[in-house]
Amino acid sequence: MSTTVEQKATGSSAAERFWRTAGILGLVLGMASLIAATVIQWFMQPSDPTQTPIDVAQQSPTLWLVVGLLGVLGPLAWVAGIVSITLLVRARGWTLTTIGGYLTGAGLIAGVGHLALFFGVISDAAGAGLTSDQNMAVLQADDASVLSTVLLYGFLVGFSLGPILLTIGLRLAKIVPVWVPVAAVIMVVANFVGGVPAGIVQLIAMVATFGPMILVLAKHRGLPA
Repeated sequence: MSTTVEQKATGSSAAERFWRTAGILGLVLGMASLIAATVIQWFMQPSDPTQTPIDVAQQSPTLWLVVGLLGVLGPLAWVAGIVSITLLVRARGWTLTTIGGYLTGAGLIAGVGHLALFFGVISDAAGAGLTSDQNMAVLQADDASVLSTVLLYGFLVGFSLGPILLTIGLRLAKIVPVWVPVAAVIMVVANFVGGVPAGIVQLIAMVATFGPMILVLAKHRGLPA
């Protein structure tokens, strides 16, 4: 008898169905938050190259708060989705899926910490009515922060290497299409290129990477996929 993941999911417990539902919501909310935050930030770019993030926060305090909340809360929901998809693999591909899942989740959590520090510090500085020199001192201190730097690199490593290993493992388990790992690589490369065109490519590749995971969880949850 075959030992594929589909067959192992038959007769899943209530706890497993709960985690798969939570995973679907987590992946949807995580991707939606990143897409929304990215698009909003495109429209918040300063028209004057001499302006700093503090100037942007002063000019659009509500949008700055919205982007900050999306950047902090969205990835937390995303972690639940990563946990759920990782738990589906129990045989072939388990090692890569598990390592990739841990790296991806750790990267997202590190990103939450980094963005919380960044958006919080900038928002506080924008509301403090500091002088231009004082604003620059705040930005320089933030750039030199060891904690912020460690969290940033933790995010970059975790959310770069993690999705690639995760999708390769899921492919070895034969529960995602062969092009999903390719989409993960494109997503990672586009993230390091920067700019709006690369950002659009990154968002499309992100949906192509994590969207099939939503369909997999929906199928194992018994929902129409």
